[in-house]
Amino acid sequence: MSKTLLRLLGLVDALSLWSGRLAAWLTLVAILILTVEVVRRYFFNAPTQWAHEVSTLLFGLLYVLTGAYALREKAHVGVDVFYARLSKKGKALVNLLGFVLLALFAGTLLVYGWKFFLASWQNREFSLANQAIPIYPFKLAIPVGAALLLLQGLSNFIRDLLTLLGKEEDHAH
Repeated sequence: MSKTLLRLLGLVDALSLWSGRLAAWLTLVAILILTVEVVRRYFFNAPTQWAHEVSTLLFGLLYVLTGAYALREKAHVGVDVFYARLSKKGKALVNLLGFVLLALFAGTLLVYGWKFFLASWQNREFSLANQAIPIYPFKLAIPVGAALLLLQGLSNFIRDLLTLLGKEEDHAH
């Protein structure tokens, strides 16, 4: 395998890892926002007008940004009853077939997510509950997350193809 392809696969893995780490920090931010809201609401009777909305948007962001990371780390839920008993090449073949479904899902999410974001951006959509909170930046996360998922899926596809061809030692991540 060429060094260029190895670097490209490493770059995709690094991007997926980065998105997972970003999501971890965003989780902390969302929890802090909710904690502040609970303290303000129940101890000082002074709830905010923005905390619930922002934390909901952040948790939505987490949902779409962690797919590629979970795929990289093999953390998605799977049915291991048969898969665990397969050889490396058998698992690679199943993964290659699964990539077709992943590509359909992520491709659809990318196309429609982009349209969803674009409509929101063109209308400069803001929250109905709080006009100070723009929604369109958060909707951009949908196609970005789908693109990251598709890239990681493609990276895994290449690795599985190499495994099937008997060259698995060249592509560990």
